[in-house]
Amino acid sequence: MILTPVGLGIVGGSIPGPILTSVFTEVLAGGFKKSLRIIFIAMLTESVLAFGIFAVIFNLNIPAEFFYLLSLAGSAVLVWLASQVWRIKKIENNQKSIFTLNKIILITVFNGPLWIFWLTVGVPQAFLLTEKYTFGYLIFLFFFQLGWLLANLFWAFVFARFRPLLTKEKFVPYVFKFFALLLIVFAIKATYSSLNMLFVF
Repeated sequence: MILTPVGLGIVGGSIPGPILTSVFTEVLAGGFKKSLRIIFIAMLTESVLAFGIFAVIFNLNIPAEFFYLLSLAGSAVLVWLASQVWRIKKIENNQKSIFTLNKIILITVFNGPLWIFWLTVGVPQAFLLTEKYTFGYLIFLFFFQLGWLLANLFWAFVFARFRPLLTKEKFVPYVFKFFALLLIVFAIKATYSSLNMLFVF
């Protein structure tokens, strides 16, 4: 069960989006060390948002069936994300961007896919852990963010060291096709678990 949040975090941290693009931009502008500021501020902001979502939802005594149905929706989201990731051909970067604390927080808070992910994928997966462990949603959040952090640190380092290679169109698609397949695996697993639990009920 722990491998799921870590794996989701790694995939989530590897998908090009506002944060990863900002990290790459900062690597170009000031080097690897300066990109760490974006990574940690974004992770802290997302953690606060996710904890707020968990704190509200897990204190409303919502029936378990709701989360299993929500998980099915989350599986559809993962498949949709996989289709987007599969088509990635190159990584775009804006070398002139300078990201302040406020900008990083705003980029994270107003990241639509982030909210969609936590409500449709994060909550149901966290619920499954909560059924097995006390405060399982905190365990899910911790290991997800661990995977997310490792992915962002890895890609920032790789981009800083091997930028000429990574920006070649022949190499980049294969990297993200791998992550797309991982998303499909997580979607199948979530669908199977949800249907199994719904059938039991």
